[in-house]
Amino acid sequence: MDRMIYIGMGGAKQAMDQQASVANNMANVSTPGFRAQINNFRAVPVVGDELSTRAMVVATTPGADMRSGPMMATGRALDVAVSGDGWLTVQMPDGSEAYSRVGNLQVGSDGQLMTMNGRPLLGDAGPLAVSPGSTLAVTAEGKVNALGAGEPASAAAEVGRLKLVNPAAADLERGEDGLFRMRSGAAAPQA
Repeated sequence: MDRMIYIGMGGAKQAMDQQASVANNMANVSTPGFRAQINNFRAVPVVGDELSTRAMVVATTPGADMRSGPMMATGRALDVAVSGDGWLTVQMPDGSEAYSRVGNLQVGSDGQLMTMNGRPLLGDAGPLAVSPGSTLAVTAEGKVNALGAGEPASAAAEVGRLKLVNPAAADLERGEDGLFRMRSGAAAPQA
């Protein structure tokens, strides 16, 4: 009897975890840059005296659906999207890098280009910053151009290039914050 309860309890817990994952995926279906979480399960035998007939269900390392979603034109100069493979690089509070496909950007009060969550966006040479009040444009190649308030269009200057990386999907893992990081902990090579 206790074997059936144990097996049933293990299966029910994993079914609840799967339901939570599906609910999260559905809630974020229209979130820009979201990657659906994919859960897999497997049976693992319980090791111990007189437990040879017991097995429990465990989740394997969750994966993510890395397919690109549809691109939508927003008409906003600071909404960018990576066409095909590739990731934008953001700087975490500890100085490490994390990767995102979410390209709705903003300029902070200090002129720093950042995600809507307030994480600094990295360029090839570090965080990107512009003069407060500048008008920005991002080219198809990822170059960030700034035009100071009241300056003629010919005065637009390149302030940097977005740091784009393209690591193998197997090398990435999703963090609790929704950002991806290299499994090794190292920075991803630049694309």
